Amino acid sequence: MKETILLHHPLADIRIKAIENRQAKKLRQVISSALDEYLEETSIAASVLHAETKTHHGKAYKTPGYYLRIYRTRSDLTQKELAKRLGVMQHHLSEMENNKRPIGKGLAKKLSEELHCDYHKFL
Repeated sequence: MKETILLHHPLADIRIKAIENRQAKKLRQVISSALDEYLEETSIAASVLHAETKTHHGKAYKTPGYYLRIYRTRSDLTQKELAKRLGVMQHHLSEMENNKRPIGKGLAKKLSEELHCDYHKFL
């Protein structure tokens, strides 16, 4: 028989059905523990995060190539996949990410459509 699990937590009210009664208690503990861990995560100020990121990326920070890599990675695409979608060579995309090749306005607009972002970041 399936047991409905009701879990009230500051982050969410959860209602699910366990496959077996004996799993319900363990499932409730796992979900509650995961939500508690999420609440305990420490916040980091944006200024600290930007300073660390700038130190890590050096001169490439906030360049068109930097944004291209960030947005491509966020979209879970490889350079090869994105290059194919755009109709460009993969090594040209690599050169753009490494700020060795400029990104023209036309390509910037295509990139913004594929990566769902503002094309101005690539100029």
